[in-house]
Amino acid sequence: MSHFTNVVGGVFKFSDGHEMPKVGLGISRIETQEALDVSVEAALKSGYRLFDTANLYKNELFLGISLKKYLPVFGLTREDVFITTKVRTLNENTVEEVEKQLANSLATLQTDYIDLLLVHYPRDRDTGNDDDYEVNKSRRKIVWQTLEKAKDSGKLRSIGVSNYEVYHLVEMFEYAKHRPVLNQYEYQPYLTRPTLKKYCDLNNIIVQSYSSLCWGDQNILQEDIIIQLCQKYNQTPQAILYAFAYCSNTSMIPKSATPSRIHDNLHNVSKSCSNLSICIVFQTIKIQLTDEDLKSLRLLDKGKSFPAVGQTWRCL
Repeated sequence: MSHFTNVVGGVFKFSDGHEMPKVGLGISRIETQEALDVSVEAALKSGYRLFDTANLYKNELFLGISLKKYLPVFGLTREDVFITTKVRTLNENTVEEVEKQLANSLATLQTDYIDLLLVHYPRDRDTGNDDDYEVNKSRRKIVWQTLEKAKDSGKLRSIGVSNYEVYHLVEMFEYAKHRPVLNQYEYQPYLTRPTLKKYCDLNNIIVQSYSSLCWGDQNILQEDIIIQLCQKYNQTPQAILYAFAYCSNTSMIPKSATPSRIHDNLHNVSKSCSNLSICIVFQTIKIQLTDEDLKSLRLLDKGKSFPAVGQTWRCL
């Protein structure tokens, strides 16, 4: 029996047979133990069972400590939560560096397995270059095959990628023994990536969206269709944006660093929680956007990316 059978928001079943909650808590840019304790406690209380971190975020240790502290408080065990983390691709000593990151993740998260490990980016983000095709391609292969060995050994239950384009996936299929179960990338009405989304859907790769709120961009909140849908469903613009991701059949990992009264807001579905990511997400589960709603939101697409390190379609 799945540990996530009754999780709020439902689950996705991966191509490898494992399951993952559809909605999770992203913890990028949460940089202190105190702040993460607040978020993890509130998230577990509200029904979250998926937590997303990365080697790059430098807070895996904080997450491990928080989960060890708060899981027993809610009568939960390690098996009741799903942990995603990510490894960086480095051009030098690639195998050794990946193995080192994996060992560090297992140690700091205080677990003997990771539910899902992602390749964070299709090249070395620090010293790599988008145009270095041969180097980038060779390192992607090395990293993936290193993760495949870790999966076969039981250290990883599932493996996937982040910020991969269609041609990165096509390239991977030439050598992958285990295909990626998930691709995490920016997905929001200003950047819908229809070709990438369709390719993932056709190849049974779950899409996990980030930047659902467009990094706080104010322009999207003023779009006519957003305003119309707010009136139609009596919801906030932020809730509509999260509903767009959820109803587009993507997994979601919104971030909240300082939640307040999350439990009450969640169950009361109060508008007062409009600035709280954790609460908003659970509201979206009650918003079922129609196909026409989704189509209208996708018409906002202008190819606009918000993260500082974006435009992965430029990476060869």
